[in-house]
Amino acid sequence: MNIAIVNEDKVILVDGEGLNFDFTLADNIWAVQWNGTTGEIEFSDGTPNQEITDFSDYQYLVDAYNAEKQRVADEEAQAAIDAEAALTYADRRRGAYPSIGDQLDMIFHAGLGGDEFQSAIQAVKDAHPKGGN
Repeated sequence: MNIAIVNEDKVILVDGEGLNFDFTLADNIWAVQWNGTTGEIEFSDGTPNQEITDFSDYQYLVDAYNAEKQRVADEEAQAAIDAEAALTYADRRRGAYPSIGDQLDMIFHAGLGGDEFQSAIQAVKDAHPKGGN
């Protein structure tokens, strides 16, 4: 697992997936990098970087990242449920119809649009065939 913790930005990246949230880390730590077996602590106060072979002192941050990631996912899922519940009968009915373009295409292919409609649509199809530029 690759982990990057950037204190000033309040961001934690786990395997390239970042999340911004508030967490606590010593003020003089700029960043912690971890590649799964070794890592480095970068300091903001002139202290030389420190190599590490044990991530356990920072595991609480990954635990906090996972908890925040789950909280955000739960919040998004609830928002989707709430949005669905807020739909009116008219909203649901409107969403169930095929698009206007698909409806017109059905009319054209069924030959139900009348001669003027059929001719106008066929002229466009002939002028702009599928696969053309």
